[in-house]
Amino acid sequence: MTKSKLKIDIVSDINCPWCYLGEARLQNALTQTSDKFAAEVTFKPFELNPNATPEGEDKQEYFIRHYGSEALPRLNASSEQLTEAGKAEGVVFDFYKADKVHNTFNGHRLIWLAGQYGVQVAVAKALFEANFTHGKNMNDPAVLSQIGQEQGIPAERLENFFASEEGKNEVKSMEKWAQQVGISGVPAFIINDQYLISGAQPAETFLQVFEQIAPELQPITSEGPSCDANGVC
Repeated sequence: MTKSKLKIDIVSDINCPWCYLGEARLQNALTQTSDKFAAEVTFKPFELNPNATPEGEDKQEYFIRHYGSEALPRLNASSEQLTEAGKAEGVVFDFYKADKVHNTFNGHRLIWLAGQYGVQVAVAKALFEANFTHGKNMNDPAVLSQIGQEQGIPAERLENFFASEEGKNEVKSMEKWAQQVGISGVPAFIINDQYLISGAQPAETFLQVFEQIAPELQPITSEGPSCDANGVC
């Protein structure tokens, strides 16, 4: 049986918990339809906190500064919701492991580099896990290099990579593209360059879209939980 091809671009940020959950739900749907579809999945960058300092900012202070102390109960409620939702997908959230909000630009550079070695999905998932399960610093070159090596990027390729200019223009260009096509929140899943699914939809939504894909159909837009451009989840 010839499988139909799916091209799936995931626009996401390493700091977005809904992106982690959404990717897991997508993979669930792809596993269920592996006999019908052959999927090519790539990641596109979207920084929720592009102005975050290299050393990071205290998480609670960050949210109070941006949204006021009245936003903290909502943050705690969202964390509980995500923790419960993650259990169903095998995703472990531990929001108490990290106490800072970090810049993710270098992480996106690593994901870009991983695409050259066919391990982009593995690296992106490893970064999500390092961030949300283990509370690692997603701007630390040593942490990022270790993750890259563990997922198959040669050690010599990573040596001095983050001290160089490599990948910077490419990441910025992709971020500009996301803005130009109107993406203002993540995750966003673009299927076959024309179908848009917004937010961390359940696997059932992806399954429905997969079955409906045909050239004569109009783009399908679905709304679901996401993180917006201001970093609100």
